[in-house]
Amino acid sequence: MFNKHVLATVAGTALSLGMLASASAAPVVYNLALGNISTFDAVITGTGSTVGTAQVVNGVNAYNYSYLDSNGDPANGTVTVTRPNGSTATPSGGYSSGGQSLSGSVWGISPSTSSGEIIPGFNSGLTFTFSNPVNAFGFEIGDWATCCMTGTRPAAIQSTYGVPATGSGLWIAFDGGAATLPANALSANDNPGYAAANSYTNFIGAIDSSGFFSSVTFFGDGFGEFLVAGGTLRFASVPQGSVGGVPEPASLALMGLGLLGLAAARRRKAA
Repeated sequence: MFNKHVLATVAGTALSLGMLASASAAPVVYNLALGNISTFDAVITGTGSTVGTAQVVNGVNAYNYSYLDSNGDPANGTVTVTRPNGSTATPSGGYSSGGQSLSGSVWGISPSTSSGEIIPGFNSGLTFTFSNPVNAFGFEIGDWATCCMTGTRPAAIQSTYGVPATGSGLWIAFDGGAATLPANALSANDNPGYAAANSYTNFIGAIDSSGFFSSVTFFGDGFGEFLVAGGTLRFASVPQGSVGGVPEPASLALMGLGLLGLAAARRRKAA
């Protein structure tokens, strides 16, 4: 289930938002300035795998992908892009900000609400469905954190998903599981692209070295914001356990208590 996944927001290096106490390998979600996509790629190539890419073009909703895994074996498939409710999503045009442009066409995902949504804004997002499961995937984002950060999320959403009351959020879910909020903007500087280069462009990528996923759903809840995604899609697989976060504070506390106990035992033995 997706609620076992761990997400991290990244601006140069991975920062874990939490982790299972076992400290095993877990998915990491990267939120990078557009110019720092190489950080995501380097994590993958560092495991011995390669990164496959597909540039988004106007009017095309399905893209072939291929890459080499860490054993040098080829993998390939097709990703099909729809709205989360199954309706058609067609990319067109592009996006530029602050002298930087996304590298291909884009899908509009300007957040809006519709009836029957699990989380407000869900159906205005995108679902990427892979014919051959992957465990690393990413895409470019435009216009996030330009506005619309003061709306209040429903109390039930706040309590159920453990998210802040306000902010323009970027949500992600894997294989139809529960969504998590890996990025939440309370100001323009929360967009790493704006913080780095005054450009409302960023990159979202996910690596799950604990398993593979067959679909990714992505959406926003900054209502009134002109949000887009696309550019160049990135695909890969990494070896099991090769990428993970850091232990959560509770795990670090337990580790610290264990080390203190060991030190005390050594002092008693020395005495």
